Amino acid sequence: MGSRHFKIAAIVGAVVGCAVAVGFGPLVRYEAAQVGEAYGASISIERVWPTWDGVAMRGVNVRLRDVPSALVRLDEVVVELGLSGRKVALRGGMVSAVGPREVVLRELEGWRARHPGRSTGGAGNGGRTAGPDVDGLRLLWQDRTDGPAESVSASGVSFSRVDGKTVLAASEATVSAGWATVSVKDGRVVLVRGDAGYQVEGLSASALDAEVALPEPVMKASAGGETGERQPKPRRAKSPAEGSGGEDEAAGRGAALRKAMIRAAKGLDAVLAQGAQVGLAGVAARVHRGDERLGLGPGNLSVRREAGALVVELSPGDLGLAAGKDDPHALTFRLRVPLNDAPETPQEIVADLRGGPIGLSTLGVQEGDLGLFDVARASIVSRAHVVLSGDGESLRLEGEGKLRNLSLRSAALSDEPVAGLDLAWRAKAALWLDGSRVDVEDGEVDLGAIQLIGKGEYRRAGDAHRVRGEIEVPLSACQSMLESAPKGLVAKLSGMRLAGSFGLKGKVRFDTARLDRDFLLDWDVANTCRVVEVPPEIHVDRFKREFRRSAYGPEGQRIEVEAGPGTPGWVPYRSISRFMEVAVMTTEDSGFHRHHGFDEEAIKNSIRENLRERRFVRGASTLSMQLAKNLYLERTKSVARKLQEAVLTMYLEQELTKEQLMELYLNVVEFGPMVFGIGPAAQHYFNAAASQLSLGQALYISSILPNPKVQHFVAGGAVTPGWSNYLRKLMETAKKRQWISDEELEEGLRETVVRGSPAPQRAASEAPPGEIGDAPEEAGGGEWLGP
Repeated sequence: MGSRHFKIAAIVGAVVGCAVAVGFGPLVRYEAAQVGEAYGASISIERVWPTWDGVAMRGVNVRLRDVPSALVRLDEVVVELGLSGRKVALRGGMVSAVGPREVVLRELEGWRARHPGRSTGGAGNGGRTAGPDVDGLRLLWQDRTDGPAESVSASGVSFSRVDGKTVLAASEATVSAGWATVSVKDGRVVLVRGDAGYQVEGLSASALDAEVALPEPVMKASAGGETGERQPKPRRAKSPAEGSGGEDEAAGRGAALRKAMIRAAKGLDAVLAQGAQVGLAGVAARVHRGDERLGLGPGNLSVRREAGALVVELSPGDLGLAAGKDDPHALTFRLRVPLNDAPETPQEIVADLRGGPIGLSTLGVQEGDLGLFDVARASIVSRAHVVLSGDGESLRLEGEGKLRNLSLRSAALSDEPVAGLDLAWRAKAALWLDGSRVDVEDGEVDLGAIQLIGKGEYRRAGDAHRVRGEIEVPLSACQSMLESAPKGLVAKLSGMRLAGSFGLKGKVRFDTARLDRDFLLDWDVANTCRVVEVPPEIHVDRFKREFRRSAYGPEGQRIEVEAGPGTPGWVPYRSISRFMEVAVMTTEDSGFHRHHGFDEEAIKNSIRENLRERRFVRGASTLSMQLAKNLYLERTKSVARKLQEAVLTMYLEQELTKEQLMELYLNVVEFGPMVFGIGPAAQHYFNAAASQLSLGQALYISSILPNPKVQHFVAGGAVTPGWSNYLRKLMETAKKRQWISDEELEEGLRETVVRGSPAPQRAASEAPPGEIGDAPEEAGGGEWLGP
């Protein structure tokens, strides 16, 4: 819009030239009106007075009839007469416009077309009027008066001519558009006139700040509420948009992005004069999304031509533009966009991020950004090379990097702050921007002595997903791996020492379109880890007597619970109905007596079923894992909890017999709101002792473990018909696994479980098993978040 503002100023210059030629006062205003009419403008002047070498005016108002959205008011106009012609200076004032961007631009273009440039020489005066100098002007545009979504404002705007060049400057300028706001301080553009019109010879600013507010992801509400009966959820139907149409749309995004970048580069190159210098200092950005934020900068931004391409570089501000290229520690982002991009020979767009080690605080990251703290100690090294293909369909990444002393707070990682994280990575991969393909040729993540190496591929065809991959954790000392984990990830393991070594090699292969035929998840574990030292608060000896542990009340509040031999409600293993052990093995952990804390087969089955249903429907937590969680850990789901749960499960299995584990589990697990342990549970549901529980009663108590808040009784106390059928299915499962006899199965099938009744009701003959009805989709296996 700068040329348009210059043209408006030229109108005023022409008016002044005419005014000087014919006189002051009314004649000046008359001539101004005549000249304004020629430009489709109405002009009013509040005050006119002569000066020693010309004339001055104040309160000059200009309205363009073809641009009703705009208003020009100039505080002062001064004309100086000289031998070489007239010199016009515009001091202060405002050019404002209100209306949608497209409307304002259309009005301005129409006005320019109807009133092309003309000589600004005054009537009867052969002198020449040079382009006016402008100083202290304000510019303001907004798309609407109330609550504008888009706006542009600038103050201290000046136009001047120096050595045949036009200089446009502003002390401050701000552009707001939707979710982004960009502010510039001390902006300066130097224009030179060439054969193709004005071009930019120089562009600079002392500071450029961008505020970006990203939209938060929309959380979809559940279609139905909790009914008290667990109903099977229907498999998600494929929507029409997820077919080829959706894929075609996604496939075009990369090409559209590439075209937009090349179009922008060509547009910028077209306005740059030969040898133009573009350098912006103090470039900074703040990105927000909800409560999360990230700051970057200040840095220095430069733009230049280089071998048929436009090159954009951004480097830390403290080092300066020159230092950013020479200092090996400067982390410099470099983007190369081709300018000569013929359709028959499309060229790649290349980005590099290289340099370091450099502090995150130097890059502009602040305390609290993305949960980070102690930012002054954190640093980064990067050697990353990213290539957008010539067809815009794929990205290739090759590089490596390190983060040192990274500290952050993240509920997904841990309840505790994670401090001093040292993380290294390397990768060679390619991904297709339509989401149909990812190839990882080589990848590695190192956390001290913990290394994870992998390679693989992903393919998507319609609604089907295919994965092939290999992973490896090289053999390492168990204690070294424990020490490599930041304390915040293993806070509960403080003081524990391990012996032995651990290593893993695994393969994964599956196709969601045919999981019954194409599913492989296999691993070979070399694990000789053994706990050799633990602090008193972890040692299993504390569970041989009265102890206190954390639990949660009905409203989720944390409470302290007494447990252990000798406390009210504690039931020794030999005093618990054997059907209770059968029940929890049937519903929660069928391999309890076979595994050593981790059931590999259950893990594989869980992953396959969750892939089949495209959601979490089945877990793989063993009784030992659930016991470790109940004895030592918080309820929250995090990486730290799963890591610590794995080590503590290994410790419990190492130190306790299966009988001891079962006794502990049945005496601490929650069977209902504020109902902890099998003794209180048997009394709460059936007014019975734990030793008296029948097969049906035991199976009912264990069947509600996944969600003990939901009960399944009808009026009168009997278990609902659907849940009764489910209990009969569980009985048949227990018989197939040879945990109960034929007689016990027959007696159980005739049983009707009734709340508050110690003695179950039994039919005269065997009841038919029936259908599962309102039973859960799957039984067996608790919560599982990973092996």
